[in-house]
Order: sequence, then structure tokens, then C-alpha cells
Amino acid sequence: MRIHPYVHRVGFPIKIPINGSIAPVAFSPRITFLVKKFFRENHFDIVHIHGQVAPTLPLLSLKYSQSINVITFHAAYRRSLLAETLKPYIRGYLSRIKGFIAVSPAAIEPIIKHFGEVDHRIIPNGVSLRRFNPQNKPLKHLMGHKNILFVGRPEPRKGLKFLIMAMPIILSKVPDARLVVVGSGPLLGYYKSMVPDEIRDRVLFEGAVDGDVLPRYYVSADVFVSPATRSESFGMVLLEAMASGVPVVASRNEGYRYVVRDGENGILCEPENEFDLANKIIKVLTDENLRKKLIENGLKTAQEYSWENIAKKVEDYYLYLLGR
Repeated sequence: MRIHPYVHRVGFPIKIPINGSIAPVAFSPRITFLVKKFFRENHFDIVHIHGQVAPTLPLLSLKYSQSINVITFHAAYRRSLLAETLKPYIRGYLSRIKGFIAVSPAAIEPIIKHFGEVDHRIIPNGVSLRRFNPQNKPLKHLMGHKNILFVGRPEPRKGLKFLIMAMPIILSKVPDARLVVVGSGPLLGYYKSMVPDEIRDRVLFEGAVDGDVLPRYYVSADVFVSPATRSESFGMVLLEAMASGVPVVASRNEGYRYVVRDGENGILCEPENEFDLANKIIKVLTDENLRKKLIENGLKTAQEYSWENIAKKVEDYYLYLLGR
């Protein structure tokens, strides 16, 4: 793996199942020594931590940093056994955090629930408009069908099960539709086995794809679908699709509602309801006026979330904290 000069590795990620997902956690037998050494040898005005106040790297960074510490919370969940178990230990570190950022209201709620109110700012994730845009070149092997694109880890909370179940309904109304699944994980074989034999040629599993190729999958799609059932704090894939000029259908969960204005820049459907999901996808694939409206407003939304705009908000918060 190529390491940029500005990256200082102190461990390697191990994947741990938590909150219905898979979380990468930094691990090394020497991680405490390496983090302590790094902060002893380097001096910063701001130390910005991403993720939850979790064991290993986030907590070690708070322990040894002598700078103004800022943390961005990305996750949304109803309950966390780990947070409840470690609450007394974590609470002692919260006083070392001077700036709290959440990517959406859904991402700050678990923190308030477990640790009480904190002064925070909502600063969402951004999208690279240089990387994701309608000028990217479609993939030749995907041409010839109306492609329904799913991008994400094939795990229960991402709702791929309901998208597969919706496909026979969609094909009854849109015979040339095809589902394209991008993403890999230990449950991929299970989802492949779910596909009925009679539509197996209309569901294409692409596995994990290179980051440089991913934008081409978006522009090869006629609709992007994310039927995630819960625990979504924001929805980066929705912005990537919008920036690529692709209409979006997404589940009505709190994180997605923060990004999608139903009927304006995307369509929301009921979670865990393959019939509603199918009908919404059919509507987008067959209503050209709706498609044009969603694409146009989606591109405007992506502009609002460009990394240039989001980085300016983060910088302004840094300056505020430094001044305070």
C-alpha cells in the first residue's frame, strides 16, 4: 500500500463487528509507544480526531496531545454496548476535547445520549467534484441496460436484501433493468444466493472496485439506490451519485433525510419495504421529467457539499477555537 509523505502509520486496521456494521480499529502491539512518541516529537495548533471516542488511536491521541483537540463524529446508532461499558473511562477524556463536530444531527445524538449535551457544530462530509462528475466516462460492459447501482458493504443494515427482493417487481415494469452491486464483504456469498434463478442474469456483482474506477460506475447508472435500514449518519454515496448526475433513491432514515429533500433532489422510500422501494425505482426509471428534476437539483446539492465549501467551514471553526 502506497503511503503519502504526510501519513504517519502507528498501526494497522482490524475489522470488528459493531452496531450492525464492520468498524476498522487501529491496532499494533506498539501503538501506545508510537502515539506518545509522535506527539512528543511534533507540535500542532490543532489535533483533529475522526470517529468515536473509541479505544486505541482516538483515546491515545487525546491522552498524549497537548494541542487544541477537535473531534468529528461520523456514526449514528441507537445503542452501543461498547459506549455504555466504557462510559466511565471515556468521560474522563471528554474534557480534553475543545471542539465537537458532527456530520449530521443523527451523528451527535448518540454522544448527547451517553455523555450529555456538548457545544458542537454540524459540519457535514464533503464530496470531490473533480473526482465525481457527469464528465466521467461510462463503463462499456455496463451499457445496454437500465442500471440500478448499489455501492456499499453487503451487510444487513445496508438493505441490499430488500433491493434484491425488489428486482422481480421492477423487472415486471422495466424489463431491461439490471442491478449492479459494487462492494465486498464476508456476506457477499449470502446475497448472491438470494437472487432467484430466473433473474440471475439481471443482477451483477462487481465486488470491490478500485477507487479510480468507482466514479465510472456512477455515470454508468440510470438510478443510484441506497436502501439502508438504520444507523446511517449522513450518506456519502448519495452525494457521490448526485455529483455524478445520477438520480437517487434512498431509505427514509435520519441520516439520509439530512441530505435528501424528498421529491426534489432525490426520492425517499420506506425502510425494509421492497414494494415501496420497487415502486420508487420504477417511477425514477420511467418518468423522464422527474429524472431531469432530480438530476438538476442533485447537482446543485453536490455543489453545496463540495470539499471547498466544507473545508472552509472546518477552517472557520479552527480559527474560532484558536481565538477562544
